[in-house]
Amino acid sequence: MKASVKWMLEKLRTDYIDYGFIHCQDEFSDWETFKKNGIYDYILELKEKGVVRHIGLSSHTPKVINRILDEADVDMLMFSINPGYDYGEGEYAYGEVEEREKIYRRCEKEGIGISVMKPFSGGQLLDEKTSPFGKALSVHQCLKYLLDKPGVLVALPGAQSVAQVEELLKYYDRSEEELDYSVISSFEPIASSGRCVYCNHCKPCPMGIDVGLVNKYYDLALAGDDMAVEHYKKLEVNASSCIQCGHCDSRCPFSVKQSQRMKEIEAYMSSR
Repeated sequence: MKASVKWMLEKLRTDYIDYGFIHCQDEFSDWETFKKNGIYDYILELKEKGVVRHIGLSSHTPKVINRILDEADVDMLMFSINPGYDYGEGEYAYGEVEEREKIYRRCEKEGIGISVMKPFSGGQLLDEKTSPFGKALSVHQCLKYLLDKPGVLVALPGAQSVAQVEELLKYYDRSEEELDYSVISSFEPIASSGRCVYCNHCKPCPMGIDVGLVNKYYDLALAGDDMAVEHYKKLEVNASSCIQCGHCDSRCPFSVKQSQRMKEIEAYMSSR
């Protein structure tokens, strides 16, 4: 490790590294080995000297992530997120639906930015023949899905050509309809039914409520994020404006009773 850091600094002609990484921690034993071998202490030493500016963590396993976040000073998490993994389908689909969602909310609360790997499940989600759901999603639907998650700052999709990079960048030109990923509701497991995933398929609200954003702030507030309460209260239109028309209920592909949830959210937020 020491020889590698020395070599990189020399070759890159710099005196610092943005991120010292606690890499590939999928088992509790990985973390114990990392500490036992002195690597974590070495990263802390480099950070103390200013050679390492921040500490990153990469893992596929929610339980291990929580353990390391409890014990280490982590600034960024590299985590695999896509509709397949979140709903228990795929090689790295570790953790239950709620367990994975708690990771997103914890990172948002603690200011840990999430950098997403495997957004297309190794390309499997893009082809109905290889998709675990028997239906294909577009690259842009996958990107929209993960960028809607709390804590997510950036996606790292793989690209093997300039043409693929250009296709990825078309994300910014896509309409809301083209980015809509609510089709995943047709193959989501029962365990996740009734959960708002912030897809905003319920739009438009006649009162102008951003239902997805209101739900996101509420979920974060329940996780202990006081800033989410403040963000909610600064919204020009929030759950208090709900007139119980039921439009969002009828359009929600995840069977969320949003009109009832707006009452619940307003009661909670107004008490804070």
